Amino acid sequence: MSILLLTATAMEGDRLAAAFEEAIEQTIAGRRWLSGALHGADTLLVEGGLGAVNTAHALTRALELSQPDLVLQIGVGGAYDASGLAIGDIALSKNDSFADLGVMTPSGWQGAEAIGIPVLSREVDYYNTYPCDAPRTQHAHTLLSSHLQVGVSVGPFATVQEVSGTAALGEERRRRIPGAICESMEGAAAAQLCALYQVDFLQLRAISNAVEDRDRSRWNLPLACERAQSAAMLLLAEWGQKGDQK
Repeated sequence: MSILLLTATAMEGDRLAAAFEEAIEQTIAGRRWLSGALHGADTLLVEGGLGAVNTAHALTRALELSQPDLVLQIGVGGAYDASGLAIGDIALSKNDSFADLGVMTPSGWQGAEAIGIPVLSREVDYYNTYPCDAPRTQHAHTLLSSHLQVGVSVGPFATVQEVSGTAALGEERRRRIPGAICESMEGAAAAQLCALYQVDFLQLRAISNAVEDRDRSRWNLPLACERAQSAAMLLLAEWGQKGDQK
């Protein structure tokens, strides 16, 4: 099984990088790429950068060079109030949507369907929302729930380029994406590229903060980075021992 691990920042992938066997390191557009074996799987770790454009650039380059069996995006995210997620919990994406792509009208925000032009067309037309691999996501939820002493939830994610730094804005965006549990700046971009290239996609994030009136003193980025990578390691070890769990 070949896996492309995608992170936004170095701190979201440092533990994974340290676990590689005889890794080959490159610097691509100023960021680290590592290739080699990780728990027996042929693995490429790509540090993509912050935000949708950096993510799309890095993932496009990677997918033009190879066709992995799976793209696994790992990182941190903010939990919406209604999600029930606490700092350090694990969130798995059922699908991911651009929560700030669309049209602002006098009666309120409307998604990209209001523009009338699909953002991406494959077998279906895509607008704001892009899927994750359902069987692997369910398997990941079952495995992580049984091995980790933290909350593990599956639900829709929301991707933004302006982080929701107020509780009011967070609630507005949560309502735009029904059932959304987690907010990030990269997920929908990666999901869109995987839909374009027809590669299976799974997204795993640990909660670093609540989506509330911004207060960095209440965040725990180191804990979230550690938890996300520990969860990813469990999945990689399972796949290395038992093969592709799809």
